[in-house]
Amino acid sequence: MVTERDKGPYFMEKNSRHGNSNPGRNYYNYKRKKQQRKERRNRAIAATVVVALIVIGVVFAVRKKISASGKAAASAGGTVEEGGLSSGTALKIPVSVNDVNIDGMSRESAKKAILEKYAWGMTAKLQNAQGTSQSTQGTSGSAASSSGSSADSGSKDPNVYQISNLLSLKVDKVLKEIYDGNTSGKTSYTLDSSGMDTEIAAEVAAMSKKWDKEAKNGAVSGFDKDTNSFTYSDSTDGITIDQNSLTADIKTAMDDQNYKAEIAVKASVKAAELSKDAARQKYKVIGTFTTKATTNADRNNNLKLACAAIDGRILQKGEEFSFNESTGNRTTEKGYKPAGAYQNGIVVQEPGGGVCQVSSTLYNAVIESGMQTTERHAHTFAPTYVTPGEDATVSYDGYAGPDMKFINTTESAIAIRASFQNLTVTVSVIGIPILADGETVTMHSEKTNDYDNASTEYVEDPAMVPGEEKLVDEGTMGSRWVTNLVRKKDGKVVSDAFYHDSTYKGHSKKIARNTSGVQQTGESVEELTITENTDTVAGQGTDQAGSAPTKAADHSSAASSTVDSGPGSDKTTAASKKETSKASSTVSPTAASSAAGSSSSAAAETVETVPPAP
Repeated sequence: MVTERDKGPYFMEKNSRHGNSNPGRNYYNYKRKKQQRKERRNRAIAATVVVALIVIGVVFAVRKKISASGKAAASAGGTVEEGGLSSGTALKIPVSVNDVNIDGMSRESAKKAILEKYAWGMTAKLQNAQGTSQSTQGTSGSAASSSGSSADSGSKDPNVYQISNLLSLKVDKVLKEIYDGNTSGKTSYTLDSSGMDTEIAAEVAAMSKKWDKEAKNGAVSGFDKDTNSFTYSDSTDGITIDQNSLTADIKTAMDDQNYKAEIAVKASVKAAELSKDAARQKYKVIGTFTTKATTNADRNNNLKLACAAIDGRILQKGEEFSFNESTGNRTTEKGYKPAGAYQNGIVVQEPGGGVCQVSSTLYNAVIESGMQTTERHAHTFAPTYVTPGEDATVSYDGYAGPDMKFINTTESAIAIRASFQNLTVTVSVIGIPILADGETVTMHSEKTNDYDNASTEYVEDPAMVPGEEKLVDEGTMGSRWVTNLVRKKDGKVVSDAFYHDSTYKGHSKKIARNTSGVQQTGESVEELTITENTDTVAGQGTDQAGSAPTKAADHSSAASSTVDSGPGSDKTTAASKKETSKASSTVSPTAASSAAGSSSSAAAETVETVPPAP
């Protein structure tokens, strides 16, 4: 039985307040109503879930139906466009393009109808500065259009350019706007040049590439070794089309719906500055250098072959010269003889030994002409035929290892002359001078450090008494040389700037001895002759990134620096050696013969290396 206490103070108070004599029944009514409210709430939730499921089902069904419709349209030849009509769906609004009404047409049908009425055939024809047809040779070409058409393919006249179908591209843009539903109520469209700036600019650029050309001066073009003479090319005028005028004319033609217009391309002509004959008069020796060789027959054979390989080489403006590529692999099949060379610091016999003297001689001639090298490496050991720091080693393998390279930075083609006669290597650069009158460029190198080479090499000599030792070579010190570029004007120094530094190893001290315990008859080791330096020290190129510029000391101190001028010869100072190895660079173009045919009896003799009269 439920008591008043079980019903709680709320019911006791309520029943007392209302004078209810049956509080138990009221409690049960309350519980029943509460249960009813709960049931109604649950039914409402269930109904909401059912409705939501129905809505989801309807949405899914609609999307499925739309997808099925799209696939059906695609199978019927149309493509569904994002945010617009399929390409095969007919347009349901009245729209005209130019005067073609495309209402009820699919996108493809509309494009076909428009292009059938408005055919494209616009061309451009090059005119010269006087307005007449300009005869020109050019590579036929055009910018690739997004329509996939191949422009300029139908014209065989080099002065005519078939402009790509810009109308087709314009139609595509207009129809995309219409069929994507972006008309904003617009019902009439015109196929003009608006929105076609990028496509027109591409066509103009293609015509510029086809017709524009720089003026070319007359220049040296070849060398005939049989006649020992140069050949020269004719000058040609330059042409530059008026791109601004051409762009405006194409736009005007499209705006006027003149899609088959022939655009007259205006061009300015720039005359060449030098004719063939004028160029011939200006060419002269702009840099020349000579070095003395040894009496080693095999080595001298290699010098002669290397000189012949680069003699007469023509280098166009901006072209890079490579010594290794010019001579190719220096092999016995090409006639090169094994001669002394350094390999990992050891004297070995390698085919082509000695050719570094030719590359070093060329290096100096290039510097004196006013150009600079793009690749140069110092030898492992200090050279004997040029001042240390002014050498350029190359590998005996023509396609690997160190190389000597430079770029023709003059305004015209240049030629290289090289010869080996009377134990003298002469290399000259022939061109139109880039240095002003009275201006010269030379290298000046000075030794800044000596490095003690404490190593000792023992040489076995069976003719010696066992147990005895004999010094046969005192060895040499290693050294570091700093090279500056010195520019002078009328004999006065105007700049003396750091160019590069070079570090050379020293030769080991050599001691002969007999460790066999038995003395044999025969000649003793008296001397060891070093004949060539071809190996290079890693990192000794002209690229001096990270090297602090170091100005060479006063040039007068060079007189105290000595260099071995060759096996068996006397020693001479670095300064006097350079003076005797320079050839005169102020030679008249009508002077005697070229280096290939001239004879030099001594390093101090002036060598006149000039292009012979045509």
